[in-house]
Amino acid sequence: MKVVLVGHLKRLFGKESIVLEVKVDDIRALLKYLNHLKLDENVVIDRGNTLILVNGVEVSALNGLDTKVNEGDVITLIPVTHGG
Repeated sequence: MKVVLVGHLKRLFGKESIVLEVKVDDIRALLKYLNHLKLDENVVIDRGNTLILVNGVEVSALNGLDTKVNEGDVITLIPVTHGG
């Protein structure tokens, strides 16, 4: 499974993508795992601040955090940021 990082998430992980070498069953488990990997412990990646796509489909159109993920899937994380 490949996780593609967009925007400031690239800096948060120090790379543009991550190839997962551990098994996760769903988006909830993936976010938990990724939140342990990131370089800044003060930043939390969650549904409230990130669009999460599984093979190009946003998880709200699937099964939300319970969306199953499989080997070979491409997960794209896009931060939701707003300027003022």
